[in-house]
Amino acid sequence: MVAKVYFLLFLASHLAMTLCTEIQVDTVNHRSKPSKKLWWLKEVTSDIYIGGRLTSRDIKYISEGGFKSIVSLYFYDEPSKFGDEELPSSAEAAPVAEEAGLQYEIILEPTEEWSTIDTVKKVTDALDHVARPVVVHSDNGYGATFVTLMYLANKTRNDPNFEPKVTSDSFYRTAVAMGYDFTSNQMKRIVAEITGERFVESPPKPNVSVKEWYKYWQAAPVYKNYFTAGQIRKSQIPGIIRAGYKAIIQMRPGVTTDGVPSQESVTLLNVVDGTPTYGDGKSGPRQTPETLRKTRIDPNRENSYISSNAEENFEVTNEEEFGDEIGLNVDTEIEHFKRIGFPLYHMPLGLGRDYTLEDFQKYKDDLIRLGREGPVLVHCAIGMRAGLFAVLAAALQHDKDMQWAQKRIRELGFEVSPSVHSDVYEIYKHWLDKASKHSEL
Repeated sequence: MVAKVYFLLFLASHLAMTLCTEIQVDTVNHRSKPSKKLWWLKEVTSDIYIGGRLTSRDIKYISEGGFKSIVSLYFYDEPSKFGDEELPSSAEAAPVAEEAGLQYEIILEPTEEWSTIDTVKKVTDALDHVARPVVVHSDNGYGATFVTLMYLANKTRNDPNFEPKVTSDSFYRTAVAMGYDFTSNQMKRIVAEITGERFVESPPKPNVSVKEWYKYWQAAPVYKNYFTAGQIRKSQIPGIIRAGYKAIIQMRPGVTTDGVPSQESVTLLNVVDGTPTYGDGKSGPRQTPETLRKTRIDPNRENSYISSNAEENFEVTNEEEFGDEIGLNVDTEIEHFKRIGFPLYHMPLGLGRDYTLEDFQKYKDDLIRLGREGPVLVHCAIGMRAGLFAVLAAALQHDKDMQWAQKRIRELGFEVSPSVHSDVYEIYKHWLDKASKHSEL
């Protein structure tokens, strides 16, 4: 009897360990779920994130997200644009960062080369003394990612107690997981010298159909032709199109769903995220002046933080995210894409409910068709719904298994398991079971 009890306890323990087994990822750490205002940042460690060239709004959102510092790889002597979106020069960005309470450091002059040992030393010095968490950024995140990973490798080699450790092998695996190709001879020499390991002749390359996908650096590569994003901005769209995408998919609900109002929220300067669009028993509708005043991040901000002519120290709407006086208006986004003649597919999935086999079945054929036809950008609020379905579509199209899908979604900052998104876990299991996959596709 005692033996039977111990056996049952062993089985229970083994089952618990199996269910709790951590998915092994190729990124430096298990990424956390992104926030709504900062979905576009790429987490390297829990306190170091990567970005491309930043707008003034980006800088303010970085502050509102709890970051302490920004490290710019380059001094930008002139303003620029991505699509129609204004990108300030470093001289213009610095006071914005200062007003937002951020430490702002610059590593290189415009004419200096970033892929050098000397740059890694300069980045090491900067990251060792700036307040964290910190955002390291460059033109499109490519150079910033390389030097940041080399910083971690440099610390790993010189400090036996340093965590998280980055070796030559983990560097290349992380690069592939993030979608970057760091396999030029110059970069391989730097990796070998910084890590003190052998020169790798043929390191792995990312499985992306567009090598320079990071021209729209905010996107996250999933696999081959599939890319994800959070809510895109209107002024970014010309740049997104020039980056080579053939189609865009929007997964957020429209103004109404089955006759019921279903607008999601937009992000607003100096306003916390997460308050319900239509209000609840505790507060009124999100974008009413009364609610906005109560949900300010910093009540002491100057009105100029919002704009030069703002009447309040909080934003009341966000037209750049296709917002109206209530929240996100997906109909406006759809009309905008019709007007410019670029294909946008609306595949809505509401929040706050379990997803079903029928939900994926409804969109499966179009998802896979668009994935076959060319690079497709699937977007929602923070990239979660987009990622959940894009990973599954990529797995089906390219004959990947359940383990691959769980690993890939985890590398994107989300989780699908029996305990987290268990509804999606069941969908994955159904479609990625070999027998059902080949019989139903």
